[in-house]
Amino acid sequence: MGTKVSVKWDKQMYRDVEVDMSAPLELFKTQLWTLTGVSPDRQTLMIKGKKLRDDTGWASVTLKPNTMVLMMGTTGELISEPAEKIVFAEDLDQDDPDALNQLVVKRGLQNFGNLCYVNSTVQCLNQIDELQPVLDQLKSSSSENNHPVQLAKALSSLLTSLDPSIPAPASGKPLALFNVLKTINPVFAEQNQMGMNKQQDAEECWSLILSQLAIALQNRGEEENPVDQMFGISMRETSTNQESTDEVLTVTTKHRLLRCHIGNKTSHLFEGLKESLEEDIERNSEVLGRDATFKQISKIEKLPGYLAVQMVRFRWKAAESVKAKILKSISFPFTFDVLDLCTEDLQAKLKVRRNEEIKKHDEAVARAQSQVDEVEAKTPEPEKPKDADETMDETASAAAGASANDGEATPEKPVNIITSETGVYELVGVLTHQGRIAESGHYVSWCKDKDGAWWQFDDEKVSPFAFHFARTSHRGVLLSSQCHSYLLRTHGWR
Repeated sequence: MGTKVSVKWDKQMYRDVEVDMSAPLELFKTQLWTLTGVSPDRQTLMIKGKKLRDDTGWASVTLKPNTMVLMMGTTGELISEPAEKIVFAEDLDQDDPDALNQLVVKRGLQNFGNLCYVNSTVQCLNQIDELQPVLDQLKSSSSENNHPVQLAKALSSLLTSLDPSIPAPASGKPLALFNVLKTINPVFAEQNQMGMNKQQDAEECWSLILSQLAIALQNRGEEENPVDQMFGISMRETSTNQESTDEVLTVTTKHRLLRCHIGNKTSHLFEGLKESLEEDIERNSEVLGRDATFKQISKIEKLPGYLAVQMVRFRWKAAESVKAKILKSISFPFTFDVLDLCTEDLQAKLKVRRNEEIKKHDEAVARAQSQVDEVEAKTPEPEKPKDADETMDETASAAAGASANDGEATPEKPVNIITSETGVYELVGVLTHQGRIAESGHYVSWCKDKDGAWWQFDDEKVSPFAFHFARTSHRGVLLSSQCHSYLLRTHGWR
């Protein structure tokens, strides 16, 4: 038997809403969706100032009859009649090869023989909102024709072909990009005994593309190369001589991805990264006058807007002369906090920003909570309700809107690239490899769109999905033995 509670949403009160405490919280959110029109993903529920979480549900609170539940969230835009008549697949000319293009939501890429590693890499790069505008500026302004610029222009055209709002074939063609890749690095031009392209490592493809884009985009007036603004990681490496601890060497190195080495005891991404950032190395000791073992500890001192993480799954097996795959399952959270991997100075800066966001959030919650007992019998037309996050950013959003309306941006205006202010990232892309060795198998990418929906990109086949390539726990952790690389976008502190 359920318990009946009262739900306060904006200036409206819903009484005698029945709660089945044996059911997941998602069921109660669905009930509120029916009553208010606010979808479950937009709802924030609180009881006596305590937020209800999907992973803990009702276990964290004690419900009594008529308990007040505060709901925050917006309904979004009202559904209106479409401006254009809806076209169904059954009504189209099946003999027209382009007839189904108008129904395509996401576009895939054609595979012209073992190019799945290129296709999957490009689909992940397509998640970088700032990349296409940067490439468009280069394409329209550069008269150079060297290999890096050729690659940048080919990638720009390919990304444009993936935009479903632009008329184009249902699947893009990566041949122009691939031709430049194999010209720059002949390894990509290697063929097997059947005359087909050999399978290559997607990480090598990713790194080559970023390095060539950095060359093409250098010295264009920005203080920092756009590629390094998006992906650049500054790492402080401190090496201590294990035989003479007074000898300490510190250098700063630049990277565009983090590598997660998989050991026998590695079960979570954080463990793998921490182990990868602490290692013993052999190097010359000026104090001892010979080679010695140094303990090298690396800490991040600058974070990018987008964080790329490679799982080092391939190791060379000399006996079989192949790159064999490590099939150990590693868990990965959908939201990843890198605070403990950073230097003390960077941690202090990140904590300041986190505290600011927590304060704004708490103030917004306090304002909303104070309205719980202020139930009005009749009220004028209610304003559009704001959820906690919208209230927190109200001032900033208004200022941004006013600035945006001052005038239209010119094509030459630098692209505003996001930066990480909190050290928290959300998962937006996953690249997987199916198979046991690097020279064979198949690459597939999985990407999250702006609406929060995930899509599988298997060359030209594109389909929505809910992480069926992996097992997920109730705590929102991704667990897979196939994941090859991850792409994360900076995320606000919650």
